[in-house]
Amino acid sequence: MQLPYSETIDIIYLARLFDKKSESYKLFWFLAIVDKVSDGKSYLTYDELINWMVADAWYMVTEFRLNLGPSDTLEALVKYIYQVSGLKTNEKKDVILSFLNGFNDKNVAEMKRTIIQNVPYRLQAPFTKQITNDMWKGSRKKLAENLNREKRLIYYFTELAGMKTAIKIQPERCDYISKNKEILRGWVRYNLIMYLQRRNPNVPGIAEKLDVPRKRQMNLVIQYWKKIIEIKPVDEIYLNQPLTSQNISIDHFVPGLMWHIMNFGTYIQQQRELTAKKGITCRTGTYIFRRYVEQNIFLII
Repeated sequence: MQLPYSETIDIIYLARLFDKKSESYKLFWFLAIVDKVSDGKSYLTYDELINWMVADAWYMVTEFRLNLGPSDTLEALVKYIYQVSGLKTNEKKDVILSFLNGFNDKNVAEMKRTIIQNVPYRLQAPFTKQITNDMWKGSRKKLAENLNREKRLIYYFTELAGMKTAIKIQPERCDYISKNKEILRGWVRYNLIMYLQRRNPNVPGIAEKLDVPRKRQMNLVIQYWKKIIEIKPVDEIYLNQPLTSQNISIDHFVPGLMWHIMNFGTYIQQQRELTAKKGITCRTGTYIFRRYVEQNIFLII
């Protein structure tokens, strides 16, 4: 998947963020950063990000027992909180975050410390030039100091203070993330799905197990189509029966373009039969298509 070009971020290095991973931490950590920056934040604490990671992983772990890795502490953290909290598997994200913000537990604190041991630093490895193997293995304080000397990172570190340690995302990085948030979310989720499929080879439909299904709100859609019916008759696509304000019931959309592709074939046949009856040479496909658009422009729009 090609990431959007940037004059301030080296996309080659950004695209390599998830090249080396044995656990899920990098994926959920960066997804949390994207979400938080998209909400207008650029100063984020470790605790804030870990709580967001827990909420993101909640449904897939508690409802479907997806394996996040052979010794993934995030998975263990989600399972532990689920056991002691009384929260539902399909709990809303805000409820989970609210619980975590007021929850003090030594086991939770220990697992959070394990998660932040490497991921805040290792995530940015593709962007570094001067960090040696010995530096990666050294103290976190010294490593943060060395990383802060690098010139092209996504974020830099404040003074280390456990879970209160914060990262500061660079303004130009914030601009890039905010501008391309949907693409970046899709990219991270794609990588997450690929990762989870490898970890859960016998589980079908991984992509459908990441989030709680949303309840669809169709009221506005129904009102829209009732107005359409008042202006111009519309037949439903299965039985070709006219829709009325009394019998209209919408479960989901057939995408407009797909509907017209299906309908256009019938239209071509009708036009050819009509011209044949009149003894007129059949018009070209381009002409027929133009006529179809002219007659159906209201629905196409």
